[in-house]
Amino acid sequence: MSIANLLRGLAALMLVVALCGTALAYWSAQRAAFFNERINLAHESYEFHLKLSGNTYQLFKQYGDAMLIGDRDEGAGEAELIRLIRQNIRSIRALIGREIDLVGDEEIDELELLAQIERKIEDLIARFEVVRTDTEVEKFGRNWTGLSVMLDDDIDRDFHSMIQAALAGELEEVRETRAAAEQHLQTANSVTLVLVVLAVGVVMVALWVYTTHILHPMQRLMKGVNALADGQFDHRIAFRGRSEIAEIGEVLDSMAAMVEARTESLTTQNTELEEAVRARTAELESLLTKSRVAEDARRQMLADVSHELRTPLTIIQGESDVALRGADKTVEEYREALRRTRETAKHTNLLVNDLLFISREEAGQTRLKLERVDLKALLKEAVAVFGPDIPFVTDVDEAEMSLDVARIRQCIAAMIQNARRYGGPEVTVRLLRTGQGYRVSVDDNGPGLPDDEKEKAFERFFRGSNAADRYEDGAGLGLPVVRSIARAHGGNALLQDWNGGGLSSIMDLPTAAPLRVVSQS
Repeated sequence: MSIANLLRGLAALMLVVALCGTALAYWSAQRAAFFNERINLAHESYEFHLKLSGNTYQLFKQYGDAMLIGDRDEGAGEAELIRLIRQNIRSIRALIGREIDLVGDEEIDELELLAQIERKIEDLIARFEVVRTDTEVEKFGRNWTGLSVMLDDDIDRDFHSMIQAALAGELEEVRETRAAAEQHLQTANSVTLVLVVLAVGVVMVALWVYTTHILHPMQRLMKGVNALADGQFDHRIAFRGRSEIAEIGEVLDSMAAMVEARTESLTTQNTELEEAVRARTAELESLLTKSRVAEDARRQMLADVSHELRTPLTIIQGESDVALRGADKTVEEYREALRRTRETAKHTNLLVNDLLFISREEAGQTRLKLERVDLKALLKEAVAVFGPDIPFVTDVDEAEMSLDVARIRQCIAAMIQNARRYGGPEVTVRLLRTGQGYRVSVDDNGPGLPDDEKEKAFERFFRGSNAADRYEDGAGLGLPVVRSIARAHGGNALLQDWNGGGLSSIMDLPTAAPLRVVSQS
């Protein structure tokens, strides 16, 4: 478990303990206020009941005095006492209302008892008023007898018992409230003790987590860092678990292993570097040799170009000299001289165009006139020009793609002419489907070419051993032009052996758009 999760869990637990303590304190304060208010209300109610009892007995005493010695103040004292009694009843009723608001309907009985006391007092007042106002002498004895019965029965027994019941109820309420307060205090103390124990436990767990998962791992981590700083790359911290410090330890161990491996390989790398320097030196010498060979090839190419161009230019000059020298010639003779000059110039122009196309392809500046055509139909037309003795073989139904039609015809013609001139008498043109596009091959049954000459055949003005000895004509640009055109279309051209003795001239054409084409017109 990660240290962050442990700390978050402990923080959450401590927060819960703190919230519980706060809630307990708030609850205790509320309950204490409740108990205090209820006790105060009970005390006030008790005091007002005592006042009510005192005022009532004082009223009854004045009624008795008035009957014995006469009413000297004409009922003023009794009226004041009656006002005080009624005010006491209203105060007690208000206190009972506050108790009902505080504790609920359990104080309804006090209201009923107060109502009985109020009715009893009002009844006694009414009866005393009747006795007090009846002043006839002949009725005094009878009234005094009734007053004695009323004092004995209604006041001493009924009223006194009601007042005592009310006072006892208030005292009982005080005792119950104090008992509830004591019970609440015990409960609060118990909960407080539990919270204290829980808080101590959380602190102990937090200290254990800090010591076990933070302090000791950090000490091991610093020891490992110091070892790495001292160059002891074989030292490993080797933490267990998936805590953040363990992950840092694993990273440091991995770094130490990497540094150790690299340190151990420095000597080997120095040796390999020396070998690489020697190999690079040899490579540079090889490149220098190739550069010299290329320079020789360039000079040879210039010589070959000069030779190839000098021959048609000499022919053009000779034809012109023949036409201009001597006596006037016929129109047919002039026409024939111009025709031969024109054919020679056309050959020279084709030679220059082929050289220019090869140079542009090597520079990545080839210009093609692309159009959507069917390669199968194009090959059929190109092969048909050479007569029916060259078969065209394919299992492709349709091969629609973007091509430069004139350049592809030039390639097919060059490949067929090359096969007829330097290969065997049997020539076959094939069209195959490949994973990237299509393959056009021209196969013959001739003597073929040695492996070391197959790639050289695509060099300008190169003529293989099967051609140089037997054929004098040919500029050696046919296959180089084929490869340049194929590469301009994004493909390639190569030579392969055919049936153990013949030779296959192959041109691969992809269906994807060629990347080497700079412009299309």
